[in-house]
Amino acid sequence: MDAVLICGGMIQDAFARNCLETIRPDVVIGIDRGLEFCYRNQIIPSWILGDFDSIRPEIIKWYRNQKEIPMKEYKPEKDATDTRIGLDLAIELGSDRIFLLGATGGRLDHYMGNLQALLVPAMQGKEGWILDEQNAITVLSGKKTITREMQFGKYISFFSMGDVVRGISLKGFKYPLENYDLANSDGLTISNELEEAAGTVDFKQGFLMMVMSRDQVSQTFD
Repeated sequence: MDAVLICGGMIQDAFARNCLETIRPDVVIGIDRGLEFCYRNQIIPSWILGDFDSIRPEIIKWYRNQKEIPMKEYKPEKDATDTRIGLDLAIELGSDRIFLLGATGGRLDHYMGNLQALLVPAMQGKEGWILDEQNAITVLSGKKTITREMQFGKYISFFSMGDVVRGISLKGFKYPLENYDLANSDGLTISNELEEAAGTVDFKQGFLMMVMSRDQVSQTFD
């Protein structure tokens, strides 16, 4: 089961629409200002949630009048971000893959929080992705093979999501590794590339962030 969270960061409409058409999610969760994208594009979310402190009043008023859409409303003074609450909801609904749109750009603290939140699905053996026109970001909990067909852009980078990821091996990449311990202060694994038709990353311990990037902005998710 796939879920898409429409978050309140920077969002490029054509790219986001293409993502929705490609993923064809079972669940769409509109989060706070992300509802403005939904409103512009006549999207009816499966769920709505947030503290609604950053959305235009006329838009949230319109969605409040759509009584068929379940809504979860929170006070701004809460212990989790709207995006984290949306991730928890998507998992609670049974989602195996969760894609976040509008989760980059804008405030850096929110962006960092969204990156950290990708640990939530990873720790439960599920996939969580942040997507924008130039990046596809996920956190890996184990071995992953990346083919040219599934690659998002030219560059593939890896970062430790803790003090260290133990025993990383990269095969099929331009810069291979064998049993390397990657600390979170280490920049060795930035801007790698596929050398073969498929590349494999494997590691023994930890959680590994993978960032696939392209230099040019694209309006398609492929």
